[in-house]
Amino acid sequence: MDFTTRIKNSITTWATNHLPFIFGLLRTFKPNLVLKEFALITRYSDVQEALSRPDALGVTYAEKMGKITAGSNFFLGMNDTPTYTRDVSNMRLVARREDVQQVIAPMVEKFAQQLTAQAKGKGKIEVVSELSSIVPCQFSAEYLGVAGLTQQELFDWTSSMFAYLFYPSNPPEVDQAALSNSVKTCAYLDQLIQQRKVEATQGKEKDDIIGRCLKLQASGTPGMSDLEIRNNLIGIIIGLMPTTSKCAVLVIDYLLDHPDLLANAQRAALADDNETLRKTMLEAMRFNSFGAGVFRVANEDYVIASGSFRSKKIPKGSKILVSLQSAMLDGRELDDPKSFRLDRPDYQYMHFGYGMHTCFGQYINMVQIPMIVKALLRLKNLRRAPGDAGKVQYQQAFPVSLHLEFDPS
Repeated sequence: MDFTTRIKNSITTWATNHLPFIFGLLRTFKPNLVLKEFALITRYSDVQEALSRPDALGVTYAEKMGKITAGSNFFLGMNDTPTYTRDVSNMRLVARREDVQQVIAPMVEKFAQQLTAQAKGKGKIEVVSELSSIVPCQFSAEYLGVAGLTQQELFDWTSSMFAYLFYPSNPPEVDQAALSNSVKTCAYLDQLIQQRKVEATQGKEKDDIIGRCLKLQASGTPGMSDLEIRNNLIGIIIGLMPTTSKCAVLVIDYLLDHPDLLANAQRAALADDNETLRKTMLEAMRFNSFGAGVFRVANEDYVIASGSFRSKKIPKGSKILVSLQSAMLDGRELDDPKSFRLDRPDYQYMHFGYGMHTCFGQYINMVQIPMIVKALLRLKNLRRAPGDAGKVQYQQAFPVSLHLEFDPS
């Protein structure tokens, strides 16, 4: 590695590890930074403005979604079109809001508690491979009807495709793996849908997402062809698997670094105070963020924060990083943003985005992530394993291991 590359890598590493500091400076001095073909938006109000203009500042995923599905789009990659409205509406009919508390919360808690119970006699657990990556796969199998050929394959496939869709500068091998895995995923889902249709004719219907989609199809609902069902499913599982696992790891990692907060969360877990755990998750992820933000592209010339001193014209074609992480540390909107507080209103959090493209599964995330963390918090004297094993290890953007210890029961 030459000197220039070493310097560049060192600067990148430093910047990555000091994003809150850098964003703080930008919010004060250059809140809307516009360069030649790139813009960075950092203040809370401007972030919400940018994400409220889906046609002017559009999503960037359509081309890559087309490669994943061999030609079709998924509503994540659409702007404000009739097809977007139709597809989101259809999926909200099958992934029902009332299921969150009635079905999903107890289901996920059961899965997470069973997995940690298997580790109790050992006094140790590797969080990713033994818990956080498994629960979303179990949930997908039970609630969505998508089990994958194996849990590990399903998780690996979706993780690679997530990286391909959302991270702009992957190593070539990551994008190649994603496209290869997309072919396997599409083939699996196509076969699964046909299998489920045959089972339905045999009276073996299941009340899961696939089963509900097929009922809509049978009723003649537009947008529910086999291909459209498959594309909706692939988009949902890509957004579900790796994000759930990573968020759970981020939360427990943050709590382990703050013993007082850990103790409070452990008391909440033992008391089944799920609301406190939910708010704890939201606050922990403000400080230990999933990522810097989301990308948009300017479909037209657009002036952000028009009429203010910080207004900037973003030229058509510019790529825009809309920094959710920075926004949730903005003291112009959040009271005492450097403090960990459980009394903040939910509307101040944007972990799952904002506006038209808010994460489809945000309400599921609000219970699934805390239930995974809860299972860990109920373990006695939870602590990091010694050395590097007790630190989060990453492969690209995703955690691949975190070894913890506890007193066996």
